[in-house]
Amino acid sequence: MNNALFDVEEWLMKEEVLPNETKILSALAAMLLAVCLLNTIGLLLSKFLGKSGEIGVRQALGAHKGSLFLQHVIEAGFIGLLGGILGLAIAAAGLEGVKILLGENLMLTDWIHLNPTVVAVTLVLAVLATIFAGFYPIWRACSINPAIHLKTQ
Repeated sequence: MNNALFDVEEWLMKEEVLPNETKILSALAAMLLAVCLLNTIGLLLSKFLGKSGEIGVRQALGAHKGSLFLQHVIEAGFIGLLGGILGLAIAAAGLEGVKILLGENLMLTDWIHLNPTVVAVTLVLAVLATIFAGFYPIWRACSINPAIHLKTQ
């Protein structure tokens, strides 16, 4: 008797559960996520540096860098949450489209749905990725010397 134990990836390959294209599609999805995070960094940098005058005035009035940093981290997290919800709405619409294409009489349509675990992981990943991508723009905006902005106003 062959009682060999396989890890998940080995078992999936041995039983030919997933096609070979799965690794390519996973790599493409990871690259798309990287491009989206770089775009998020650029947009947040532009947004927070655009508010540098306000940040400088608040620092001059006595606001601590830590409280300004926390405020902008929460703002970035909220942006990530909204992006995750929008992504889930688009995914749900796409799944309904797939159900329509497959037809209601096929058994596969019962398997096509968003379960709560996928929804929770998606929202957590969206929030954490946006906060992580926002650390540099937030740090850059909060480290501005307030005297520069007070002289210009």
